[in-house]
Amino acid sequence: MFRILHTEASVGWGGQEIRILSEMLGMKERGHSVALAAPEHAKIYKRASEAGIKVFGIDFDCRSLFITGHKLRKLIQSERIEILNTHSSRDSWAGGLAGRIARIKVVRTRHISSRLRPNPFTRLVYGPLNDGVITTGSFIKEQLVRELKLSPDKIFPIPTGIDVERFAAADGERVRREFGITADVPVVGIAAALRSWKGHLHIVRAMAEVVRHFPDARLLIAGEGDLRKGITELIAELGLQDSVILAGHREDIPDIIAAFDVSVMASYASEGIPQFALQSMAAGKPVVGTETGGIPEVVKDGINGCIVPPRNPEALSGAILKLLSEPEKAREMGMAGRRMAIEGHTKEKMLDDTEALYRKVLGCA
Repeated sequence: MFRILHTEASVGWGGQEIRILSEMLGMKERGHSVALAAPEHAKIYKRASEAGIKVFGIDFDCRSLFITGHKLRKLIQSERIEILNTHSSRDSWAGGLAGRIARIKVVRTRHISSRLRPNPFTRLVYGPLNDGVITTGSFIKEQLVRELKLSPDKIFPIPTGIDVERFAAADGERVRREFGITADVPVVGIAAALRSWKGHLHIVRAMAEVVRHFPDARLLIAGEGDLRKGITELIAELGLQDSVILAGHREDIPDIIAAFDVSVMASYASEGIPQFALQSMAAGKPVVGTETGGIPEVVKDGINGCIVPPRNPEALSGAILKLLSEPEKAREMGMAGRRMAIEGHTKEKMLDDTEALYRKVLGCA
């Protein structure tokens, strides 16, 4: 049994935080001791506490790095932590320093593929301040090796694991009834935080072309974020009020995705391997994705979906129209994606690989 402490400075709620909570719960179910250090006002703090994870309130203020590091060191010692797993920049600095002072093993997880600054400070937090780096995909590993000159032997790609059966058994008909969408209406959808780099505006623009060919088609957008106002304004500008549904934040993501005919993601920056792509694959949906970050690692063009250039609404609409026009081919792609999810992207595989890494850094592999 390992004694694991996760740290997370982020106060929001998205794919990164969802993965951390899923991993903590999975490790707890396997008999490990798991705890979380995060700001008390962070969404993951509340959700982890409600899920039965031991939580500790720590504000990762970069202006008081050494004070925070001292608090973490005391926590590590009092809880007899063996492995510290950090996730965001601020907690990785505090955690790396605290872990080294406390002489325990530190693992840094990098979830996104945003550009790195190849300076001594970045190399320090990804190098000497930890014993291993988890990435959510091979693209991010290659980025770390290329931009920071890290040793490939220190970096371990472990994609997010999905509860495949939960998505396969979802009820999309219920969601369609909720929004007044009949079974014969084509539905294109995305479930992701409303952030600029997720490309929602490009999807809305692509939808303007889609409805020219499929007038009754609907775009269902699940998620909340700062971009909601911009999306609403673009919908009105393009006259798509009857074609686009903003569903807001949803807890029933499996049912939401089950209502789609085609899943679409138009990210143009920062992506690792998006959970939405893996969830859609688990649900048996073909995916239209952009050639960004780790998306092409899981969306194989012509096999389980289509890959298009980023920031290109015309290419997006073309791929969507191709799948809507060839429903049997789209169904075959969806089934191919489900097989890929079962073979390589389950929650159990994520936990197995993470346990193997922990054993490796502890020297008990």
